[in-house]
Amino acid sequence: MRDYDDDGVPYVVIERTGSGLFPFVWGALLGAAAALLLAPKSGAETQEELKERARRLREQAEGKVDELQGTLQDAFKTGRQQVEEKYEYAKGKVSEGRDKAQQAINAGRKAARAARGEVEDRMADARSGSDESAES
Repeated sequence: MRDYDDDGVPYVVIERTGSGLFPFVWGALLGAAAALLLAPKSGAETQEELKERARRLREQAEGKVDELQGTLQDAFKTGRQQVEEKYEYAKGKVSEGRDKAQQAINAGRKAARAARGEVEDRMADARSGSDESAES
């Protein structure tokens, strides 16, 4: 989106949107680092707390992955269903077109047979007429 500042000079504003997983992990790491620096606990207590936080972080990340996987599976199923519907529609249209073409071919053959029969009848009449005039 292009905009202008007070001096009339154009500038561009870029907005970024993300998944939220990276900022979440980054914030968790910064929070853990701050807790280490500011918490008056023993080394064993700090280690235990870090293990617990790492476990919770892993569970949350797994939850996000599961959620994303479910979303992707749903999108895949929906897309596949739409493709199958469009394929069936196109298949039906091709079948209709083939049937119409076959009907047109059959009608053309029938008309050709009728025209041929008519031409043969006229030729036979013409021959019999010329044979009669030759005999007289």
